[in-house]
Amino acid sequence: FFRQPEERVVSAYHDGRHSSGFKQKNWNNLVKASVVRNGDPANHKCVIDGQIYRNPLECFVRFPGIAGCMTRMLTGETCADDILGESGMENLPFAIDIVMNHLDFVGLTDDWNESICQFHRLFMGKMDKLSGKRRWDQPLQGEFSNVHKALRKKVLDVEHLNGFKDLADTVLYEAAKLKFKQIVGEKRCYEYMPIEEIEARKEADPSDLPFLKMDEDGHFCEPMSCADLGKQCGEWDDGCGKTIICGMCNIGRTGLPSTWRVRCVEGQCIDYCPPWNEKGYWFLSDESPPAIRKVTQELNIDQQKQLSPVDAVRICEVACTAEANNEKRQDGIRSFVHDGLCQCGKTPGILQSNLTMQDFLSAHDLNVLCREEKARKLGVLNDNETQPICCPYIGQKPQMPPQWKKPYTIGPNAFEGEYFDHIPLECGAFKECEMVGRQNNAEMVVFDLFNSMCYLARNIISLGDYYGVTKDNPQRYGLILGGTERVL
Repeated sequence: FFRQPEERVVSAYHDGRHSSGFKQKNWNNLVKASVVRNGDPANHKCVIDGQIYRNPLECFVRFPGIAGCMTRMLTGETCADDILGESGMENLPFAIDIVMNHLDFVGLTDDWNESICQFHRLFMGKMDKLSGKRRWDQPLQGEFSNVHKALRKKVLDVEHLNGFKDLADTVLYEAAKLKFKQIVGEKRCYEYMPIEEIEARKEADPSDLPFLKMDEDGHFCEPMSCADLGKQCGEWDDGCGKTIICGMCNIGRTGLPSTWRVRCVEGQCIDYCPPWNEKGYWFLSDESPPAIRKVTQELNIDQQKQLSPVDAVRICEVACTAEANNEKRQDGIRSFVHDGLCQCGKTPGILQSNLTMQDFLSAHDLNVLCREEKARKLGVLNDNETQPICCPYIGQKPQMPPQWKKPYTIGPNAFEGEYFDHIPLECGAFKECEMVGRQNNAEMVVFDLFNSMCYLARNIISLGDYYGVTKDNPQRYGLILGGTERVL
């Protein structure tokens, strides 16, 4: 896939000054040139090749070695040129030859739907034995969706480049557009059709609509979206026999402490406390232990499928009050304090917030800006307040066990691989991630502190002293379990 060069380099600027390939010295100089220090872009300036530039975006794109990223990467080099600081023009003839003569498929982000459709047409087809016609499967709905929407307008955008053109990548992009035109041919395969036209085509020749599914009565199946299904996470049937991917749950979208966890339950992202869940106290059923059934009945929350965070805080508040007053209760709620499930302190403000389960679910909707949600603003628990005891606090700079490293930093410890699975972790952190990796025969595991997720990889390679960039790199830690003989 190719992207319009100036749009791509602006995106790279906003994505942490993406410059894979720069070593420490050049990276430091790039940051110094392109990061606003006093908070006011209007007062920013840098000097590059004797020329003064007065906005941080232009300082980034004109920094030696930044331009020509697509051209270099297509010819096997890194995005940024750390050695010569070239513009990519020296790689251009080779890159154009690759696009025009060696790539079976080229897609354009500016024509995403048609690109996805053409990919399916070219590579997802199969021959109908009865008719002798080649058919191809309808793309998944999610393939047409923008799953990584920018939720805020860029302060600096293409119009602030002041005439800058990425020359090598622009020429390469024109070659990609030409190749794409050749692939598409005379007839585009993705097109919007009103229902009347679909019905007319169905009557004339149903085989002319290979991307639509009909039932035995000749009715077309209308696939459902994640919103139609009411799902926030997981993989589901779209109603037409295809799988729709609704994403995964992320910690940090509510105001709850990082010691809490989030689990995908029936397509909904549910905040919970692992120690409570280990005892069978969080997700409720007729088989739940008597202790939690008595307490939920006493507090009139026994008709729910699971506790909400506010329910758990309320249980702790009642338990701590009963313990402090040495109350004799039949529901055994004081055991929540004795068993180490509740921390006693000040009355938590969250109990006055009127937050509902739906408020927490809404904060996990990836189509909304979570910081504007009630559960993010009001679902806060301070250290000195009464609350459930969940997982141990790790912190932003945890103490790593031996052999663990930060794989996505500048230096000799960078590795990459083929990621084949991701496993949500509970409270085990590094130790649990290593155990999961060994159980699944992974060659490398990456522990994502932010999401408490363990990523499993195989076929790993050493990146040497290149700068491997990922969006969450400050909060990811890697452990090599084997197979490091491959070197980039």
